[in-house]
Amino acid sequence: MANFETPEIKEYPTIPLIKEGVMAHSKPFISKDAFQQPLGFPGELLDNWQDVAIEKMGEMLGKYRGLQVFLDSCVKCGACTDKCHYFLGTSDPKNMPVARQDLLRKVYRRYFTFAGKYFPKLVGAVDMTKEVLDDWYSYFHQCSQCRRCSV
Repeated sequence: MANFETPEIKEYPTIPLIKEGVMAHSKPFISKDAFQQPLGFPGELLDNWQDVAIEKMGEMLGKYRGLQVFLDSCVKCGACTDKCHYFLGTSDPKNMPVARQDLLRKVYRRYFTFAGKYFPKLVGAVDMTKEVLDDWYSYFHQCSQCRRCSV
């Protein structure tokens, strides 16, 4: 019978420890109205901005079937986390691709799923609020759309 030595298992930290709110101070650069107007973006928040955002989300869900599939199929396993250079660089949990997608998913569930309409707390659905919009603005602009998370 052969005598084998079991190697010592060492930890290799590939994913940094989470630091809540580490990027809270960082906001994207706000473009001047002169640059936003030709693109069809209003310079300021509209009075009915919640309705406009929900209507646009509904339009995108109808136009791009893959969007609904991606929002419904993510099981939040976190396999994308160690691929995202923004999360690796900041350690901010909201910069994880799964958490960034969850910012959109929570609103999607609230307005476009049966469970979200009738049992929002049960499925983690949230209303479209100014705080949610601010998180969208901050964290979606911190993503470079490199698609490493899709691997």
